[in-house]
Amino acid sequence: MHGELEGRYRRLLAAYPSTYRREYEEEMVGVLMAAAEPGSRRPSLRDRADLLAGAVKVRLRNRPGLGGLLRDNDWRRALRVIQIVGTLALLAVPLRRLGLAYTYLGWDRAAFEPLWFLHLVWLVAAVVVIAGRRRVAAGAALAGAAVEIAAVGSRYPDSPSQMLLSAWLVVAAVLVAAASVALVSGEPVLRPRGLGFFGGGLALLAAADIVDHRTGDGYFVGQLSYAVTIDGDFLFRWAVPVFLAAAGLMLIGWWRQGGPVRRRTAVLITPVIAMAALVTYGFAGFRYSSMQFDSPIYLRGFQWAILALTPLLGFAVSVAALNSYERVSHLVRLGREAERAR
Repeated sequence: MHGELEGRYRRLLAAYPSTYRREYEEEMVGVLMAAAEPGSRRPSLRDRADLLAGAVKVRLRNRPGLGGLLRDNDWRRALRVIQIVGTLALLAVPLRRLGLAYTYLGWDRAAFEPLWFLHLVWLVAAVVVIAGRRRVAAGAALAGAAVEIAAVGSRYPDSPSQMLLSAWLVVAAVLVAAASVALVSGEPVLRPRGLGFFGGGLALLAAADIVDHRTGDGYFVGQLSYAVTIDGDFLFRWAVPVFLAAAGLMLIGWWRQGGPVRRRTAVLITPVIAMAALVTYGFAGFRYSSMQFDSPIYLRGFQWAILALTPLLGFAVSVAALNSYERVSHLVRLGREAERAR
């Protein structure tokens, strides 16, 4: 019975890191065995809970954790990229809407949501973010996130499909707000390289979309947004090269950040990409079906859970992939250095 109880304690201690066990396992087993009730064959429920809780604490203490991430220079630089570029992108959205409202028959106020000016909080955020006023930037980003959540949520009662199509805005706004809050503490981070490429790409993207909507709906004679037509079928839009140029500028700006920052920036935008992909493909049937009925069809509980968990899951998977890639790359680099040393 003595050996059986000890074996069970050792299996529980396997939850601790190996380095911790090598140093403290024998001492811990001795203390546990001395404190056990005579004739016991299994650890008590309290001992099990204490050991597992201790294992969690040790593992969290030994990991860099959120504080370690926020002190890591590469992660902080990536957060700075997300903060600036994300703020500019979220500012481009209401400016694009404003442009569309103007180009459609002058001012079509019905096509533009009420209290649209609240979205211009991103203009304030962009100014203070670029100026490096970290606390004010965090406050403005939080206010912008609240506006996006309220605006997107207000569409749900009348049109759940429209709410879904704008869900990525909520994820992007929360991401920018989180990055801004994370950068308040610690050493200031300089503005990223290639900021002009990001700004130029976003400006081209918004302008091309406005022109595309304006010309594509036939307000210009001859459908000037299309270069080639066959039997009335439009095969090519003039705006497509502009969209590609905008994407190219954004990619150049991203590439100029350097490998470690570039990879971390890609990881940080994974939640936005995951949400956009989920709505586009995972909820395509729901959106199509809801448009066929006069009264809106609302989301169910499991669908809300999928919407909430997908960005988090996408982020967790991308972080794990990044850690695995960099660990393997580090081992390969060490192997090559050892070969050269021989």
